[in-house]
Amino acid sequence: MYTGTLIEELIATVERAEKHARAVKAAVELENWYPVTHSGLGAVEQNLLGVR
Repeated sequence: MYTGTLIEELIATVERAEKHARAVKAAVELENWYPVTHSGLGAVEQNLLGVR
C-alpha cells in the first residue's frame, strides 16, 4: 500500500548505509594503527593493555 513516504524511506535507508560504511571504514583504519601487535612482532606491556 502506498503511504506517500517513499522518498523519506529511501533517504533514511541511504543515511543508514552511509553510517554503516563510515563505521566499517573507521574499524579498518583502527586496525591499521596496530599492525605490530596483531602480528606479534612488537613487545606488549601487559599493564598498558586497554589504556586509551
